Amino acid sequence: MKLIPLGGLGEFGLNAMVLEWRDHLLLIDAGVMFPGSEGLGIDSIVPDFEYLRQRRQHVRGVVLTHGHEDHIGALSFALQAAPAPVYGSRLALGFARERLRERGVSAEMHELRPGQAVEAGPFRLNPIRVAHSVHDSLALAIETPAGVVLTTGDFKIDRQARGDEATDLDAFSAWGERGVLVLLSDSTNVEVGGPSGCEDDVLPAFRDVLASTRGRVVVSCFATSTPRIQRVCALAAEAARSVAFLGRRMVENTAVAREQGHLQVRADGLLSPNVVADYPAPGLLAFVSGSQGEPMSALSLMSVDEHPLLGLGPGDVVVLSARAIPGNERAVSRLIGNLMRRGCDVVHPGTARVHVSGHGSRDDLLEILARVRPQYFVPIHGEYRMLAQHGRLAAQAGLGAERVLVAEDGDVLAFDAHGARKEARVEAGRLLLDRAREGGVEEVVLRDRRHLSAEGIVVPVIVLDKTTGGLGSPPEIVTRGFVDAQGRDAGLMGEAVRLVAQSVDERPQEERHDPSLLRERVRTELRKFLKRRTQLRPLVIPVVMEV
Repeated sequence: MKLIPLGGLGEFGLNAMVLEWRDHLLLIDAGVMFPGSEGLGIDSIVPDFEYLRQRRQHVRGVVLTHGHEDHIGALSFALQAAPAPVYGSRLALGFARERLRERGVSAEMHELRPGQAVEAGPFRLNPIRVAHSVHDSLALAIETPAGVVLTTGDFKIDRQARGDEATDLDAFSAWGERGVLVLLSDSTNVEVGGPSGCEDDVLPAFRDVLASTRGRVVVSCFATSTPRIQRVCALAAEAARSVAFLGRRMVENTAVAREQGHLQVRADGLLSPNVVADYPAPGLLAFVSGSQGEPMSALSLMSVDEHPLLGLGPGDVVVLSARAIPGNERAVSRLIGNLMRRGCDVVHPGTARVHVSGHGSRDDLLEILARVRPQYFVPIHGEYRMLAQHGRLAAQAGLGAERVLVAEDGDVLAFDAHGARKEARVEAGRLLLDRAREGGVEEVVLRDRRHLSAEGIVVPVIVLDKTTGGLGSPPEIVTRGFVDAQGRDAGLMGEAVRLVAQSVDERPQEERHDPSLLRERVRTELRKFLKRRTQLRPLVIPVVMEV
């Protein structure tokens, strides 16, 4: 048996784990990752599923642990690479259907219910209910001919959770008694000590906001955070505020959750997005997407007064009920600043307890290890430092370092009668997506964007006399993001113009009627000159015209 992570080990998001036994493959999750500020026009990132594409006839299914984007957002790409049945909880499948519909992909779907086993080829899927920040989250005990693989998915142990939101600890213990070959466990909060926070812990802060606010209350959280949204909707009803949902993903996901009964809002307390602009401010609570400062999100547009349905100003309070994903801190800080410029008050996790994590702290991770007692342990989900610390935690808890495998994307973990080991590596690339390209952006395009953003572009324009091969007019140089060609750097650009003219005049006779050779000569000479004078390497693109 093999475990092959195609994403999710070494970063936040991009979760995709292949479970392989002989010629049978099962994909656990197919998630997206959202880029930070270095993304430069990239909207999202998905795993490269070429490994599945090459074995598409052997893929027995895709199983989803829960409905967050970092676990279902790349499902359509996985199915395009290898069509297969999809297994997941009712809510996760509901969210997934929307993602597939957007990309014109269809799939046979099978609902998983805690305590009810389902066959997928030679694999037997046993769902276990876990607490997380979205309803219907599952851990999975997967029976294979080689032994049981138990993956926690994203989880925490919420001691105060309500019945259908609580982690089924007895089920973990039962599987530990039966015997588990390998445990895969969420590492996101391994650096956080003490018990995990409970969803009900946010209620006092939200009550305070609702009691003290005379204007609109705007709440931004992940659109899949259905337990949080349900609790705040109940508080809004107590405070005689009507609720509205704004932002495409927020509207879609809450509609699915309401249809399935996970989100209950009285009909007379639910507003259409089209009426919020004229609705009395003291009676409105709006849920909006954009807690991570995404540039085109509803909240970002509101922060610069460009949202078509709702404007914000003095007296309004915005609650950011989510922590900033690592890499998004600057975008979130900029968002808060823009909202405060509009006169809004902003409440966020740094000022009040309006967010609790959906991931288990170190105490939770140790409890799962103690209950499952696996033969081998593989930490999953998170940056490498978190995986490494989780591995050390498991070794110190009595498992032993020799039975811990800390892996990264592309590593092949093999399990057989001789034990467990890293066997090889496979290609585990990424597909970069933006709005303009259906098939994704090549890495070289992103590299050029970074180059341009850091060092600029220089375009020498050369006009040649077609009959003589000499200059038809003096060269011109256009720059963007490099130097101030008209100001203090005018002398430098004057020298560059003279260098270009000299390169044209001194070229050999055999090059005089070949513009492509001249372009390469000018590019090389100008790059050397600019690097020597400025220590920068702008992108140099010569334009040669014959008249």
